[in-house]
Amino acid sequence: MSNYFGGFSLNKLTNSITNVAHKTQDTLSTAIANIQLDDPQAKLSLKARKHYLQETLGTIEDISKLPPQYQFLEKKCDSLEKVCRRMLVVTKTYEVEGYDYPPNLSESLSDWWSSNKEGLFGFVSSSKKEKKLEPAEDSKEALMPRSFAQAISKAAKDSGEVMTALKTEEQKASAEEDEEDEDITSLIKMFEAWSACQHNMDQSKAEMDALMVKEFNHKLTAFVEEKFKNARTLRKKVEDSRLKFDTMRYELKMAEEQGKTEEAAQQTESQKPQEDEAEASKDSDSSDEAQKLLEKLEDEFVSNTTEAVETMGEITDSAEIINLVKLFHNFQLIYYKQCVQNLETSINSLNELEGDEA
Repeated sequence: MSNYFGGFSLNKLTNSITNVAHKTQDTLSTAIANIQLDDPQAKLSLKARKHYLQETLGTIEDISKLPPQYQFLEKKCDSLEKVCRRMLVVTKTYEVEGYDYPPNLSESLSDWWSSNKEGLFGFVSSSKKEKKLEPAEDSKEALMPRSFAQAISKAAKDSGEVMTALKTEEQKASAEEDEEDEDITSLIKMFEAWSACQHNMDQSKAEMDALMVKEFNHKLTAFVEEKFKNARTLRKKVEDSRLKFDTMRYELKMAEEQGKTEEAAQQTESQKPQEDEAEASKDSDSSDEAQKLLEKLEDEFVSNTTEAVETMGEITDSAEIINLVKLFHNFQLIYYKQCVQNLETSINSLNELEGDEA
């Protein structure tokens, strides 16, 4: 299979990346050689960067591996963060007013009644006509209800006003003023009950939405933005300490091999015993300091890994997520119970109207 795709050479790209990495490695080697010997941490940091490049290029294969349990915990943590962020995108909808009554509808039932009721019945009183001309009709609430229940409530209320105006006109036109039109009276009561029911459900929904925003969304946002961020910080510390530990371990290994080579070369040469003893003493001191630093780096690596494991374990513990979902369900449960109560009350009122008619 050709390495070219549309005139693009994968080999050239790979070679280019490799060349850049090697140049960076040479630059770091020069910086390490020039840095002051009394600044071991800075020197170690530069060596670690060089070591990382060598790991990336594959020239160093002896890399400390974190246990499979740690790697699985990382994947678990990442997956849970992704899920929580996805859920938060959805539940943020509670912060959008009118989310259950899309504004892209050309007209609402309420708007339809407001604009057509006069032409349909022709019995709207002059006071109602004047009210219709008031600037209130341009308000946001009139043009875009915050919920479907509010839209129905307003439409039912407007319809009840139409029936009331119709009843008034009928009474004026009737010779017997004390005779009531039972049908119109029933319709007025029906629209009033309907409007009141939907109004109460809209109020309950507004309360639920506010709780969802202030409690559930706030806590889920904090969970995502604070705890997962802290976990990523700790995981970065683990990787940095791992890299420094491996760098020092590699440096000691190289120094040991170089020492053996130099020792073999010295054995073939005739040198004064005093010079050999002085050099050996100096190398021994340097080796001891390097070994102590290696042990310190190993302790930091273990400590950082332990801290990261504890934090990721707390985050991925299902208890906190379960409590959040219970909170979510409780808010909905309160809302739906109130809806049921309002609907039952409204139905009872309608049943009474049927009984009166019978």
